[in-house]
This record gives sequence, C-alpha cells and structure tokens, in this order.
Amino acid sequence: MNLRPRHKKSDLLIDLTPMIDVVFLMLIFFMVSTSFTANNSIKLDLPESKAQAANKEVEQVTISVDAKGQLFVQDEKVADGDLRKRILNISKGDPNMRVVLRADAEARHKRVVYVLDVVRELGMGKVGIATVPVGGK
Repeated sequence: MNLRPRHKKSDLLIDLTPMIDVVFLMLIFFMVSTSFTANNSIKLDLPESKAQAANKEVEQVTISVDAKGQLFVQDEKVADGDLRKRILNISKGDPNMRVVLRADAEARHKRVVYVLDVVRELGMGKVGIATVPVGGK
C-alpha cells in the first residue's frame, strides 16, 4: 500500500507585478496624452453676453486690453507701435485667421476701437469679442 500522496498541491500564487506594470503604463500614457486648457494669465473682467461661445479649437490671435489700457497679444505685453507686427507674425499674414478681442469691462472704449482699427487695417475680417455668459464668471 502506497501512503505517499500522488501529487503535492502547490500553493497557488497570483503574481501582481504584470498587472501593476500595465496600470502604471496606462497612467503614464493618460498623463502624457491629456491636454490642458491654457489659463489666461491676464486678469480681465469680461462683459456679459447671452451669445454662445465660439469654437476654441480653431487657430486664432487673441488680443487683450486690460482695465489700464495695456495691450497683450497671446498674453504677452505689446506696445502700441508693435501691435501690427505682432499680429502679422502670429497670423503669418493670413487675413482669414480669427481674431478674438478680450477687453476688460472697465477698459476705455478708445483702446478697444484702436485695436479694432489695427485689425481692420490688416484686412482681418473675422473678429470676435470675448464675453462671459450672463450670471457666470
């Protein structure tokens, strides 16, 4: 009579290392592929409007006028004399590129009209004025 067991039951172990590797790779992939929205560094109090927001995915030139009347193109401070040159550099001379004017609600009307005149002189006809929805900031 054979008293030895036929097969020894081996302890079943689940190796978690490959699963952890896959989770870390997925985490790294999602961190790298995530696109973050650009926060505007210029503090502006935009006027309110009931109109819906335009598509932000399209390439555009953003011109900001703060409450003191200072001009910014793509969030970089620009002197009045350099405004035309800076807009042309960004738009690469494309008259169909969209221009978004972000003017503070307290900005002087004269400064906003100056920017609109410069944009019109450059032949850029697609101009939008940035606002915030009514009741929201």
